[in-house]
Amino acid sequence: MALLMTALPERADAQRLPVERSMKFNTTDHGFAKVKGFSRLGKRAQRFEVRAGDCGWDDGWSDCDNDRERSELYVKKDWRAGTDQWIAFSIYLPEDFRTSSRVRTTVGQVKMKGGPTGFTGGYPSEPGVFQMEMLGNRYFLRVHVLSGPFDNVRNDIKDYNPASISELRGKWTDFVVRLNTKTAPATLEVFKNGTRVALHNYNQNYAPKAYYFKYGIYRSFVSQHRGPMPTQVVFFDEVRMGKSYDKVAVEKQRRGVD
Repeated sequence: MALLMTALPERADAQRLPVERSMKFNTTDHGFAKVKGFSRLGKRAQRFEVRAGDCGWDDGWSDCDNDRERSELYVKKDWRAGTDQWIAFSIYLPEDFRTSSRVRTTVGQVKMKGGPTGFTGGYPSEPGVFQMEMLGNRYFLRVHVLSGPFDNVRNDIKDYNPASISELRGKWTDFVVRLNTKTAPATLEVFKNGTRVALHNYNQNYAPKAYYFKYGIYRSFVSQHRGPMPTQVVFFDEVRMGKSYDKVAVEKQRRGVD
């Protein structure tokens, strides 16, 4: 932990994928930085931190008014339906990392542009394809199974459990996610350290204009924790997108993403 606590340089831009903050006004000094001397591969990793009350806002939306907290990046590399998209990232949780048993922390998600809309917990919702979530000791894949009218969609949930929080603490773990919408049904797969740990037949009846990927730390309905949420720090490295496993998986690469 001494290394993790001291290797905090000035804030910097993210790695090679074109990215921006998912909320324009979400720029705490501690929220995002690139760190030297601690990485899965290469020279740097990305460090995200969210403390209680760290909310962002943008045109037409405010986390602060909608019971949410975040430090998150949006990857400006959309892709269309009918493609085979692979996404890789390595994740590290500090030894003292804590979760809530009532509030989910999202650390990665694929969303849709021009997709169906509905309501969740009384709030307007634009459901995505999936989230990578943390709750209690669970690190899990949450898939949205959608049905019903396009403008009032029903959102059922299917969960898969590729890892536990305890096994992610104190070391790097590599994940690859594949969303293949070229086939019918589409498929969603998750690989952990080179082994497939989840497979979902993704029957998506709504063709969005595009899909996109976000990652970092995002917490919704934080008042359900019944007190201030714990400070959470998550490290990401080797975030890649491509058209095959070999193009994105960290063990297949010679150079790090810095």
